[in-house]
Amino acid sequence: MNKKRFIKLIIYLVWIFMLFTTIYDLFHFPARSIFWGAELILALFIYYKLKIPSGTYFAVLVLFLMNIFGEIFFGLFYIIQNFDKFIHLFSSFAVCTLFYSIFEKKISSKKILILFSFTIVLSIELIWEIIEYFADNWFHLILAGVHIAGEQAFKQIEIMSSYEDTIYDMLLNFIGGTIFAITALFLTRTKKKLAKNSKK
Repeated sequence: MNKKRFIKLIIYLVWIFMLFTTIYDLFHFPARSIFWGAELILALFIYYKLKIPSGTYFAVLVLFLMNIFGEIFFGLFYIIQNFDKFIHLFSSFAVCTLFYSIFEKKISSKKILILFSFTIVLSIELIWEIIEYFADNWFHLILAGVHIAGEQAFKQIEIMSSYEDTIYDMLLNFIGGTIFAITALFLTRTKKKLAKNSKK
């Protein structure tokens, strides 16, 4: 099996798992299954409609899987206290990279492209926090706030309020985006220097 086939096999297996998760949660938590279905549709759209590097696409898939394992099968959100915070830090970097890859050929200025990717991700984070608020109120979820498993089964203990959680989430997304921007600027300048040296 060559490298391309192996990569495709891994991607297909992840899609199948995401589909299974959507169907599984449909019978356990229907409102939440909508989110998994949306992730699967987004994963398919990115793969077939957007031409991005494999590494970037795998980062997006890892992000989706972290959400699934964090919420359902391993309950990492409720076992590891800062798991949600790590996801916010990682997601901002991964999604910045995604938008950078999507618009790399459309925006010639690398600085503008980096700034554009950074601001888009911050905007998405703002929208996500609004979604969390209304999802908790309308569907009785516990997306906002930080909760850990209590001594009694299925009982969650809040260890960080919704307001404080939102502030930290947005801050970590900002930090993740900043790390991306610094890294991207460094790599861009390094490529320019290498290109100049090769011409000499």
